[in-house]
Amino acid sequence: MTTLFGQRIEPDFDLAKEQRGDRVWWVIYGGLALSIVYDFSGGPFSTEVLQGMFATVFPYGISFYVNQKNNQLGRLWLWKAVLASLPVHILYLMGVFWSDKEFPEFMTKVVVFLPVLAVGAAIESIFLFDGIAYYFKPRAASQPVAPLAQK
Repeated sequence: MTTLFGQRIEPDFDLAKEQRGDRVWWVIYGGLALSIVYDFSGGPFSTEVLQGMFATVFPYGISFYVNQKNNQLGRLWLWKAVLASLPVHILYLMGVFWSDKEFPEFMTKVVVFLPVLAVGAAIESIFLFDGIAYYFKPRAASQPVAPLAQK
């Protein structure tokens, strides 16, 4: 088994992927700090800013930055995938913001909206964005278009 700094690591461990994941978390922490500053400055949309930041940075960061190999951000296929995912993501954000306005006593509380955003971000990341990225990713001529086409 491979070791790193004297500790055994998993066979499929990818240090570059772990570092990209750490960078996404730093962006989330920075966005949280800016959201708190915005809230204390009396911003009228402080809850929506926090929700929109978390609901956007987490799934896009995980799917299009962390899960892709190094040097993929400059590739045209990745940007096509990002643009293809935007309409659905905008509808998701509109639903979250609508629920804030419809149920202000319920959905504007962090204890309620954070799990809702986490589940929504996971569904977007795993089922939607990864599928879109797989569709746009270039592949060899012998490779099938969809993973379900293999039998």
